[in-house]
Amino acid sequence: MANVNTGQLLNFQDYSPEHNDRSARIDVEAVHTNQYNNSMSNPNYDYQDPKIGDEPEAAPQSNHNFWTVEYYQKYFDIQTNEVVERIISSVLPQKVTANYFDERIKGKPDLYGPIWISVTLIFTIAVSGNIASYLSNANKTVHWRYDFHILSYAATAIFCYVWVVPLALWAALKWSTIPNGQDEIETQQLNSPTIMSLFCLYGYSLAIYVPVAVLWTIQVYWLQWLFVIVAAFVSGAVLIFWLMPALRKSRYFPILIGCILGFHFLLAAGFMSYFFHSPSSGGVTAMPDVIATTFGPK
Repeated sequence: MANVNTGQLLNFQDYSPEHNDRSARIDVEAVHTNQYNNSMSNPNYDYQDPKIGDEPEAAPQSNHNFWTVEYYQKYFDIQTNEVVERIISSVLPQKVTANYFDERIKGKPDLYGPIWISVTLIFTIAVSGNIASYLSNANKTVHWRYDFHILSYAATAIFCYVWVVPLALWAALKWSTIPNGQDEIETQQLNSPTIMSLFCLYGYSLAIYVPVAVLWTIQVYWLQWLFVIVAAFVSGAVLIFWLMPALRKSRYFPILIGCILGFHFLLAAGFMSYFFHSPSSGGVTAMPDVIATTFGPK
């Protein structure tokens, strides 16, 4: 057995940081050298120069001008269950939470539901109005004919109401909002609904008039007016219920509430009075006049 110097073993050895770094660097360089040699010795190795400036593709920008089609695509990106939920909440707001408008509609308004509701209401009024005209003149000696002008009149009234009234309400809220100690612009953005959310809300508020338009074909005067009052009150109350936080910030709070209910009542009363209550003014022709014109003296 070889002699071992125990004194040398018990002495502390000096391993300087320079020595350690150099050894580690030598080992790393040796590893890279071996990998390079192995790769070059492989005949199947295909070397490719690294491409300078290779970066991940940036996400496409979603900001588009309002006159482009891409700008409005996000307002039609909605599920069927969301549309059904919003229709139900426009008639029965107690089915959803009290902050449903701020949480679900204000942050994600859509135009898909309002447009389809408006178009459905237009055709429902046109068909039901002509049915009411036929029923009211069924026992009279008149020549009844379908009135196609109802369709254009109903479309003009509905689309003007859905677009003009929310725009006027949005401007009124912007102008009459009372600052509460914060920056005025920030206060308006927090409290005032957006113009698209108002378009969405007013479009869904017309959903109740679709079944009511069918019920207006019943030629009972007091019952027709009862439907007018119920539909206008329910639809207008839902609008006020959703917009109450923003309306309370306005200095004309009672006036705005009165205008919302008043315009809704005028819309319902105009539908009933023009398309259902007096349908004989444009859809019938007296039979004696037709006979006299046809067989009378030339």
